[in-house]
Amino acid sequence: VHPRRVTTPSDLLARELQRDGSRPFITWYDVATGARVELSVATTANWVAKAAGYLADELIILPGDPVLIEPALHWITAVLLLAIWTVGGDAETNPAAGGERFEVALDGMGVALSRMVAAYPDVFAPIEPSGADLVANAPGDLPPGARLLTTLPLDKGAGIGWGLLAPLAVGGSVVYVVGADEVADIATSERATHAVGLDVPGLPRLC
Repeated sequence: VHPRRVTTPSDLLARELQRDGSRPFITWYDVATGARVELSVATTANWVAKAAGYLADELIILPGDPVLIEPALHWITAVLLLAIWTVGGDAETNPAAGGERFEVALDGMGVALSRMVAAYPDVFAPIEPSGADLVANAPGDLPPGARLLTTLPLDKGAGIGWGLLAPLAVGGSVVYVVGADEVADIATSERATHAVGLDVPGLPRLC
């Protein structure tokens, strides 16, 4: 049996988990509150597995089913997107779209999400993951290991492409910044290499 080609977001996350699960993957800032949350690849994969279990068992999401989520720039949004693709669902971020609505409070520490998914296993084996088309169309201008700072909401298109899939595809990481104040200082302290969504002195802007 030949291994399946790495084409879906689930495949990419599994590859990075095997390569170096301890490295930072998502760092989230809320400038207004001063909150900062950092998820390693392994922690991200753990949240994704639990959320995927909830989607499959509680919401009965099957391959191809649309799932609507709020496209806010938040680490929980990224986890939910990856979980939806892991179970084969079609992640929708347009409020006008149909489908099962996955609503959870976007608190910084993920308390609400934890209450929802904590009972599910830390590992989820995808059977028919989705998102291969999104990976194929993700921006390809990031160098390996890039650390991308973004202020774009995680909606379908540039937000997801730049803010999640492109860094995942190149073994990079992302810094989500909600609020434009202090973004230059955050970019420096987080050692960002590229930016999307706004101009940051000293960084190439890709979108």
